[in-house]
Amino acid sequence: MIVFHKLISLLLLIFLTQTTLNVCGSNNILCFQTERKALLSFKQYLKDPLERLSSWVAEEENCCKWDGIVCDNITGHVQELHLANYSLTGKIYSSLLDLKQLSHLDLSYNDFEGTQIPNFIGSLVSLRYLNLKFARFEGVIPYQLGNLSSLHHLGLGDADCYWCGFSQLYVENLHWLSSLSLLEFLDMSGVNLSKASDHWLHAINKFPSLLELHLSCCELGHIHPLSYTNFTSLSFVAMSFNNFNSFIPNWVFNLSSLVELNLSWAKFIGSFPNDSFSLTSLTRLDVYGNSLSYTIPNYFYGFSNLKYLDLGVNKLQGVVSNSIQNLTSLVHLDLSRNKLNGSLPESLGSLSSLQFLHISNNLFEGVVSEVHFVNLTNLRFLKASGNSLSIRVNPDWIPPFHLEYLKLGSWNLGSQFPTWLKSQKGIRQIDLSNTGISEAIPIWFLNLSTSFDYINLCENQISGEIPSVPSIVVMRLCSNKFKGPLPSMSFRAVELDLSNNFLSGDISESLCHPTSDSRALSTLRLGGNLLSGNIPDCWMYYPSLTVIDLSNNNLTGAIPNSMGSLRWLFSLHLRNNSLSGEISSSFWNCTDLWILDLGLNKFVGSIPNWIGIRLLNLRILIIRSNKLNNHIPIELCHLTSLQILDAANNNLSGIIPRCFNNFRQMATKNQLDVTSISYYSDHYHQWLVSAIVVTKGREE
Repeated sequence: MIVFHKLISLLLLIFLTQTTLNVCGSNNILCFQTERKALLSFKQYLKDPLERLSSWVAEEENCCKWDGIVCDNITGHVQELHLANYSLTGKIYSSLLDLKQLSHLDLSYNDFEGTQIPNFIGSLVSLRYLNLKFARFEGVIPYQLGNLSSLHHLGLGDADCYWCGFSQLYVENLHWLSSLSLLEFLDMSGVNLSKASDHWLHAINKFPSLLELHLSCCELGHIHPLSYTNFTSLSFVAMSFNNFNSFIPNWVFNLSSLVELNLSWAKFIGSFPNDSFSLTSLTRLDVYGNSLSYTIPNYFYGFSNLKYLDLGVNKLQGVVSNSIQNLTSLVHLDLSRNKLNGSLPESLGSLSSLQFLHISNNLFEGVVSEVHFVNLTNLRFLKASGNSLSIRVNPDWIPPFHLEYLKLGSWNLGSQFPTWLKSQKGIRQIDLSNTGISEAIPIWFLNLSTSFDYINLCENQISGEIPSVPSIVVMRLCSNKFKGPLPSMSFRAVELDLSNNFLSGDISESLCHPTSDSRALSTLRLGGNLLSGNIPDCWMYYPSLTVIDLSNNNLTGAIPNSMGSLRWLFSLHLRNNSLSGEISSSFWNCTDLWILDLGLNKFVGSIPNWIGIRLLNLRILIIRSNKLNNHIPIELCHLTSLQILDAANNNLSGIIPRCFNNFRQMATKNQLDVTSISYYSDHYHQWLVSAIVVTKGREE
């Protein structure tokens, strides 16, 4: 009998083992019918335009085989729903409550059309992972989420540390968050936490296992000091784009496990913490775009594993220490737009891993030599414009780097193009503006330019004719001594600035024979030259134009009708030519105009009343020194955004309309009270427009 029982037990063990192996190996686990029905009900309330849930059908009895479903290998219970980026819309149905063992729910990167996060999600008590990021939920976040005491990962909101998005989620408070004591990952970037500003930090300080904290774009207004930190395991902290208006508290730099710290655009002020800190695991430190002042603290140079250091756009002063050579792992260094002074340390040249160096717009001065670059073999981006630096290298120097971006605007480079550039055959963007160059563009530089998509040689004394560079996207050659005709428009420029040179001739030949690439042209600045003839009637070829400057030339004739086809035109300068006729009614369609400068010409007739009807976005209107007559149309009173109106030195009659008191912008603190108004953006679509304000009857 004993032998028989042992034999039966052995056979039963073999049977169970084979059954288990067959089920796991063939993926034939059958899900529970209640859970299958729950998923089908859940699907009914969703819209699935890409048919990502096409496998979710009643005919397939085993829901464990459905796309996005993970079941327990033994029991068959649905454990995980992976539906991220499925382009789903609709609403979340409560049938999910029948998934009793659901531990992972990812609905991120879908579009739930502004619906509220359902309260019942707080009843899915087995959840360890919940991700609702970028799913376009709106309204208050339910406090019931505090019931998810097993949660390790929580992601809410429609933003990250680099982009704030348009999230409409908010909290009434964060007291419920304290119950999630097992949290290792918390991302609420883009959630409005302003109502929790007085206690958010104390709530989060109760998470001893927290590894990552993402609270960017949360409208936080306070960051408090802490007497002790409970989240000492934190390795990643992102709190960018907030409104702290305070010093960076010491506890931030006491997080000894930190690997990445992003505090950019968070309105921090004052100096860095004064204590000594040793963040030897830190690889990324970003405090870009704050108001931090005083000097770079010495302990920064001890962050030996730092790869990314961004201190740009602050108010930092003092010198950069030679100790920067200790940051041997540094790949990205941004010190731009501060008040750093003194000479550049030669030890920069020892940072052999450095790929990106941005020191523009500081107060650096002195000489830069070959020593500063001796080991920078990986350097690809060198942005150093806006300093008082000179470069002194041997004539036959061949740099160790191969640059893609070179910006040395305002450096003293001497009268000739630097010959060391001959080796830089991969440059895409180059800025040598205001560097003292006075020779014509050499052939070898033109050969290099075939790879350029951005070139800025403004404010030099360069002579010769304008070259044609087919690859160019942004060409700035303003304020030089170029002469001859305009180049052909047979290139793909988005911005062309040839202003303040000695260019001459008719512009029709250049403008009226474009290629399909020319349709991208956004900014055209030809002011301050010797151009003559009529303004050509071929502007329909340039539908993307936003800025046109033809001022201070010798142009004649009327404004062509095709200018009215420029629906996106923002700024038009035709000042100081010999243009005649009436002000063209074709501008009727240019409703985006902010600046219209027609001064110092020979226009006749009345001031058109349609200006006050159609051009309601105008900020600057200059029509002075023409031959305009009759009264000032009352319709101009509709231009409530107007900040400058100059109609002096015409033949106007009648009275000034009493409704001119509608021009409230002229009396506000934001009024344009300077004689040159400039708008500037440092990108491909960079543009620069200015309006000359005439006071007391004369130009200044």
